[in-house]
Amino acid sequence: MRLFGKPESFLRRRMGVAVSTGPDIDSARERATLAASLVRPVTP
Repeated sequence: MRLFGKPESFLRRRMGVAVSTGPDIDSARERATLAASLVRPVTP
């Protein structure tokens, strides 16, 4: 997971990327999608 550290978020703004490996492309994509879905914003 690499979060870009942008100070503000907007709808559909890319705030980071989830990178994953797997035995094939579909498995790696599923893992990256799962990791990205678990990221939650925090309130300062």
